[in-house]
Amino acid sequence: MGASVATMALLSSGGANAATTPAPEIVGGTQSAPTPWAVQLVFQQGGTSSYGCTGEAISSQWVLTAKHCIDGTTAMKVYYSNSTVDRGPGIVVDQFKASPSGDVALVHLSTAKVLSSYPTVAKSYTASTSDTGTVMGYGRRANAVQSTGLYQANVQVVGSSTDAYNGTAVHIKGIDGASNHGDSGGPLIIGGKIVGVCSTGDSADPGADIHAGSNYANLTKSASWITSTTGVATS
Repeated sequence: MGASVATMALLSSGGANAATTPAPEIVGGTQSAPTPWAVQLVFQQGGTSSYGCTGEAISSQWVLTAKHCIDGTTAMKVYYSNSTVDRGPGIVVDQFKASPSGDVALVHLSTAKVLSSYPTVAKSYTASTSDTGTVMGYGRRANAVQSTGLYQANVQVVGSSTDAYNGTAVHIKGIDGASNHGDSGGPLIIGGKIVGVCSTGDSADPGADIHAGSNYANLTKSASWITSTTGVATS
């Protein structure tokens, strides 16, 4: 790919009060309409520092995210709010499941949260340069400026690449916005289906570059595992 690849991953929110600190968001893009299934993951990976990722509730007890968001995680809560200022109560995660293929993971809620609808997870996807899609997340905005909610951006598929665990990824570049730290695990939506989750960026910090590139772990090789683990059918 030419550029260095850095994990999009773990946005440090700072010490003991991290769970109440507003998380930053996607660089550029636009604020998303209310999206109940787009959730916030706040967690610890040793020590007391808290970190943030994005996830997708695909059933009442399972959330899809990136493997690097659970790798070494000792505690996690899921927040069903699109506001990063007022998250409301979090639900404790009681199981972490890593896909055998690539930067894909599932987390299980200790208490079910029923939504009126859930996103569709793609059974297979092959990267095509003619495709455009949408990414969503709670990660940093331009130049690490923090904001207050869920953002989304339009992106162009560049081709295939690899994710943080050497799995197959969809390489994208921003059209009007780009992924940043904290967007990890967030969805790449093409044709109305989630085809990948945010894994790495082409640079360690995209700054204010709304056209920056990133790599979304392709869900194709994890689709049957998702179904067998959660009972959620892919299509």
